[in-house]
Amino acid sequence: MKKKKIRISTVLLLVLLFVLLCVVACAGWKLYCYYAAYSKDRDLYSDLRDEVIKSEEKENEAEETTKDYLKTTEEYLENGGKKYRKKRKRISKSAPISVDWDELKEINEDIIGWVYFTGLPQISYPVLQADDNEYYVHRTYDLSSDISKAGCIFMDYRMADDFSSPYSIIYGHNVRDGSMLSDLARLKDQTLYDEEPYFWILTPEGNYRYQIFSIFQCHRAADVFQRSFDGWGEDFFKWQSELKLRNSMQGDVKLSEDGHVIAFSTCVPNSFDRTIVCGTYVGGDDIPDPHLDEVAE
Repeated sequence: MKKKKIRISTVLLLVLLFVLLCVVACAGWKLYCYYAAYSKDRDLYSDLRDEVIKSEEKENEAEETTKDYLKTTEEYLENGGKKYRKKRKRISKSAPISVDWDELKEINEDIIGWVYFTGLPQISYPVLQADDNEYYVHRTYDLSSDISKAGCIFMDYRMADDFSSPYSIIYGHNVRDGSMLSDLARLKDQTLYDEEPYFWILTPEGNYRYQIFSIFQCHRAADVFQRSFDGWGEDFFKWQSELKLRNSMQGDVKLSEDGHVIAFSTCVPNSFDRTIVCGTYVGGDDIPDPHLDEVAE
């Protein structure tokens, strides 16, 4: 009788061990697939950069331009008899990278721009726009997948596709591997914010430089996502001022009554909140004005 009980116990232990191994194997496989999907998306964008960022010679030129952003000169200034150093930044007027628009348009006509943050050069991606705000949430820029974890960085469908709207919203995922718009939260480092509060939007028509004037966190249903403007005026200027007042950083950027503002939005992990980064157009090429004819009349 004892031997029979021992055999039953041994069989039960073996069964439990087998079940446990199956659970571990299943969990391991799911974990592998999970991170393999991230890796696939990351490689997809890396390959795109290799294809469309200009040739090696022009990449070197772009690198030199980028360095121009980081060059500083020092002057000694007197203040009350005391001498101190003041660093002055030299800012290039040309975009630090260039892309092949013919190649991009062959891949997908919905690619309307390319975003590049000078202080976060890892944020270098195409910007797409569809007829709604769901299409590119989990779809790749080349339309090869509609279950992508990274999806695309895309413009709100209500805004002009040439970035001429007074206020534009651009969405992107906060991906666990640190890609897409995940690193926007790093701009909450005051030093980085002070040194490189700029990003570029490159388009087939021109390249536009923006200065970040507000970084804050809000609920996903906040008014930031509800607003749109067909033109300039008192309401738009008030809206810019409201965005500026929400800035969690130290700094003061001059806003224009007829300016162009872009608000980037990305998820806050384990929250219904969003990180918002707002920039105002400060230079580069002239942004098209779709209402120019109306003003002339």
